[in-house]
Amino acid sequence: MPFPSHIERIFETFRVPAGTKAALYDLYVSLGDEALEVFGDIAESIDPSTLRPEHCVEIRSQLVERYLRRNHPLWLRGTPTPSFYRPRLLEGRASGVAIPLGEISERIVSERIVDDQPLPDGIIVQGRNAHFGGRSETISFDIIARDLGDAIALGRAAGRQHTLPGSAGATSGTTDAMHQIALLWEIQPNVYKPTADRNREISKVYRRHRNWHVITLATAIEWLLAKSFRVFIVRGEALPATHEVNAGTLSPSIIALHNRTVSAVTQVLDLELTQLSRDDEQVLVNSTVMNAGLQQHVAECGASGAVWRVG
Repeated sequence: MPFPSHIERIFETFRVPAGTKAALYDLYVSLGDEALEVFGDIAESIDPSTLRPEHCVEIRSQLVERYLRRNHPLWLRGTPTPSFYRPRLLEGRASGVAIPLGEISERIVSERIVDDQPLPDGIIVQGRNAHFGGRSETISFDIIARDLGDAIALGRAAGRQHTLPGSAGATSGTTDAMHQIALLWEIQPNVYKPTADRNREISKVYRRHRNWHVITLATAIEWLLAKSFRVFIVRGEALPATHEVNAGTLSPSIIALHNRTVSAVTQVLDLELTQLSRDDEQVLVNSTVMNAGLQQHVAECGASGAVWRVG
């Protein structure tokens, strides 16, 4: 998995350390040629032979601002754009797509899905093949801050930042068009909750967007059902297997919050979470929506204890 030959020659000439090259390659395959351009700007002020992987952290931050300044105005006008993250198998050569869906739907607003709390001030943008993980056939739903400055602040804040820059968090999943099914496997924050020594600069905008999880999940379910997808959601108990992490990495409180969010949203939307039928389980197992970790978990423990059907 080499860089283009002319880039490799530059690295060799300036003796860029191997660890730095590896960190930069990861950025290159997920963010494209602009990562190399920004790296070149940074290298102009630092001896390239002294560059370390931590210098590459600034690359993503600068690319976030570039990306949002270029695309945020287009989203507000309803124009689709290339995604920020790219499918990794294509090694930076092609992007996914970010599709603005507009305002929070009237149904979600009328159902008062966040009780009497104010709704986040933003627009819904759907990502396709736009997830940080780079897996194909991914779909995500973000609520992007309407104000460009707020969006940039969220995009540059410390956090997992797995979907489109400019949102506090997203609901993500995988679709299988052949079987017309979708599996939602992540309701995950992009930014860490502000504390005394972390992300204090986004405290105000974070508070305005703290209900991102219910808005994005409700939007995902509503949109997929409207497109006649059979919708499944990973249960909290199967999150460790789905994300292929040690069980202790995801605390019981995170698992409980996931289940509570899913239950609350489906209830407000007047939908049910049901056990899988034999046909559901067969279609799910024969589809491409599960990753290797969840496939193994389902093979060992069955699908019914790992996934809900929404209907």
